[in-house]
Amino acid sequence: MVDFFEQDEDLTTGEFIRPPLEGRGGANNLGCWITALVSIFMATALILVGLFLPPVNLLDRILGLQYIQLDAQHTSAFTDGLTVAVAESAPGDGFGVAFESVPISDFLNGDASVADWIPAARAAAPPFLALQSNVYEIETTGTAPDNVRLDIAIPPNAGSPDLLDIYAWDDERSLWEFVPSQLNASGGITANVSVVPRHLALFQAAPQQATVLVSIDTSQVLTDDVGQVATIVAPAGVQPSLAGTLIGSLAPGFELNAGYLVMPTIRNFTDPRAIDPETVTRILNNTTTRAEHARQIAGFAGAGNFDGIIIDYRGLAAEQREQFSDFVRQLQNSMKDQGLLLGVVVPAAQQTADGWQTGAYDWRELGRHVDYLQVNLDLNPQDFAPGDDQPVEAMLRWAVGEVSREKVLLGLSARSVREADGVFTSIGFDEALSALGDVTLEANLTATGSLEPGSEIRVGLDGFNARSNFDANTMSPYIEFLGEADDTIARVWLTTGDALRFRMDRTIPFALGGVAFDDLLARGVADGVLGSIAGYQMQLPSSANRDALALRWRIENADGIVSEVMTGLTDELVTTIEAPDGNYAVNVAVVGGGAESARNGVAVALLAPTPTPTPLPTATPTPTATPIPPTPVPQVAVAASSGGGGIAVRPGAGSIAAGQFEYGGHVTSAGTGAVGAMQRAGMNWMKVQLRYSPGMDPGAAAAPIAAAHNNGMKILLGVLGSPNDLANGGQGYVAQFASFLGGVASMGADAIEVWNEPNIDREWPAGQISGAAYADMLRQAFEAIKRSNPSTMVISGAPAPTGAEAAFPGRVMNDDNFIRQLVDAGGLQWMDCLGAHYNEGIVGPSQTSGDPRDNYYTRYFPTMLNTYWNLIGGAKPICFTELGYLTPEGYGPLPNFFAWAQNVTVSQQAAWLAEAAAIASQSGRVRLMIIWNVDFTLYGSDPQGGYAIIRPGGGCPACDALAGAR
Repeated sequence: MVDFFEQDEDLTTGEFIRPPLEGRGGANNLGCWITALVSIFMATALILVGLFLPPVNLLDRILGLQYIQLDAQHTSAFTDGLTVAVAESAPGDGFGVAFESVPISDFLNGDASVADWIPAARAAAPPFLALQSNVYEIETTGTAPDNVRLDIAIPPNAGSPDLLDIYAWDDERSLWEFVPSQLNASGGITANVSVVPRHLALFQAAPQQATVLVSIDTSQVLTDDVGQVATIVAPAGVQPSLAGTLIGSLAPGFELNAGYLVMPTIRNFTDPRAIDPETVTRILNNTTTRAEHARQIAGFAGAGNFDGIIIDYRGLAAEQREQFSDFVRQLQNSMKDQGLLLGVVVPAAQQTADGWQTGAYDWRELGRHVDYLQVNLDLNPQDFAPGDDQPVEAMLRWAVGEVSREKVLLGLSARSVREADGVFTSIGFDEALSALGDVTLEANLTATGSLEPGSEIRVGLDGFNARSNFDANTMSPYIEFLGEADDTIARVWLTTGDALRFRMDRTIPFALGGVAFDDLLARGVADGVLGSIAGYQMQLPSSANRDALALRWRIENADGIVSEVMTGLTDELVTTIEAPDGNYAVNVAVVGGGAESARNGVAVALLAPTPTPTPLPTATPTPTATPIPPTPVPQVAVAASSGGGGIAVRPGAGSIAAGQFEYGGHVTSAGTGAVGAMQRAGMNWMKVQLRYSPGMDPGAAAAPIAAAHNNGMKILLGVLGSPNDLANGGQGYVAQFASFLGGVASMGADAIEVWNEPNIDREWPAGQISGAAYADMLRQAFEAIKRSNPSTMVISGAPAPTGAEAAFPGRVMNDDNFIRQLVDAGGLQWMDCLGAHYNEGIVGPSQTSGDPRDNYYTRYFPTMLNTYWNLIGGAKPICFTELGYLTPEGYGPLPNFFAWAQNVTVSQQAAWLAEAAAIASQSGRVRLMIIWNVDFTLYGSDPQGGYAIIRPGGGCPACDALAGAR
């Protein structure tokens, strides 16, 4: 027994005086007596010593445990590297401690003779923990204060302090429990506890095989290659309602019996740019609803045979800290009865003058109840630089003292990052490079537009001036885009596989549980990223590539590569083409860091075209730069003539960027037989229009909502009323209409468009058309919808694209003026998305000129998108609730009012719809695109069938074009 009390006497080393002996024996008898007496004495002494040692502890049994009393004058007690201390101002009431210490060797041997609890504790020690100190036993007496400090000195032979943890043995539950602690200024480790553990020790953690958590958005599908690296798959799509129930449907593509765990994510948002903290706050502040919400989630997890649940409730106020912790505690109690796992997503901690702050998310308390704590880090790549004072390292050093380290998952982005004016945003790898531009060619061409063999050509990129660089501290390549004064106007950080591996490896020095990705399935993840994740999981050596970014030029023909040249990132290529007559392409890709990104190439012909032309090679497609530049095309094609009839080129695979952008189609009914074609096209939304009349039951929406959901689709309900009813009913009608929309939302509508084209008298009373009047309706509708179902996306009624207000005063308002009035009336706060219609195009969606009618901005998709975006200052995403191209092909001639589209072909319709989806998805401005329409067949004065993508005969070329662009 190790004790800090000094003994007054050493019982084992006393001096004994030999007494005089009498008797008849001689000298030999005297010697025998002496030997016998000494033997008896020594045996007795050893027995007595044994009685005073564990496990008998005779002194303790006679006198009771010997406690050190702690009070205002004596605030600490020490034994063998452990100090127990109290505050002078709050020492407790008669509080005292007594110590025992089990040596490392006795504990590791599981020696029950030392203490009967040791074998069970030894057997229960996690294999990733290595004992570094004696195991301390603390007995207490009296009433302990609310806070007791435990200091353990770090042994000289212990490993990295960043890997040391305090664990306490819980006799009742037969497990080792993590004790939050932090390194102290004296080189030890300190824990502040409210309940003094009876047994505790210092352990060193070893890294385990890393967990990789992959979230799936509703617009994504889990791919096989991502499924192979995922340890946990977390499909999104389910959200909380005000009643504490769950609404929505999960993203598709996962399997319950695959090689990964399935833990659906419950989120308070669909688009992270529009989170809904209010619903969660109301749930948390009502104890009954809070308990019901926990019960609903646990029931959902159990009924679905899932492995657990991830909670991702963002944007909560710091005042909700206690309530959120209590909710997680309740949820964990409900989950553990079913053997289910629980994870929680939290933002990165923020360092302040008062220490690390975590707002509504109490990491220490959450860590006690969850199996995974996903910490979403900021996007700045430089935060990952090594160093005690660097943001990520400093935060992780603190974090592993608050939460058991094997539970912590670093939330990383797999995409590249744009930095401008101190703001970091996530972008795709190709998009990050789009500002470099595409290939331009300078050469002396013949009168036929061909190039003579051996002629010099000069090719380069037509984008911004740029400077390539490499941050060795974070293994991250980056490009600075320069202005006219050679100043940096933006920087893009390229997340290559090597750069991401460096960030993932920040988990190793702290033996964290692993990493988590919300965007691994998004478009724009660089080549090599999945291989890098696999290498991280297996801890294979990283072959870091520090090569500067370069341009790889290739001259190709239909048979393949003719020649290849490497240049610097901003260098031009000057060369000649010495080759047989024919058509050639000059293609270029940005390469470096184990990744590459192709830019748009150009085609050239050697000599004049022959009657049987050689096939043009494909110039590599690539996403385009913001705001709305031309969509990439796979080859050089003859421009379409105004009004249709030209060659239409479909965008290549990968052109429709994944992420928050989704698309779908307007259908005749939610039970349409066109669902198969829609799903083939990659659609996951359908729109159905519902016309309201006074007294109508919101239950009318239940059937289409159920039909859509049963078909695996989300549903947008475009709800409109009658202009006559509105004119006659006034504010009373508006209130009834808003109440009806609230009822529709409660049925589980995924989105509601409030009214339709309220800037023309066909839909709004003549003489009353104004953006301000509509804003008041939108306000009442928004409030009613969000009260019933905060997860329902509210889309403002799209105005009709028109410039005819001067010709029809009081009956028509130009759409831009209408939106301007709506914004001025505060309408942006009462919508999640700005509704828009684009349905009059007769040129490709990348064009900004060439319409034979005029150059009014609504003729062209890019100018319309830019105009709307600028009108709202980018404050909300845009939702195209109607976007279509009219063609008479397969029907008769168009009526006079629609004759402007007479020359548009089905082939153009298909290619242009896919191209519009690609442009919208890459713009970062469009949340939703609904194609007008899917399966209408009416073809008369209103030729709806001409807009339909399912054509007479049942074919759907647009479905194939959209599928090919994904």
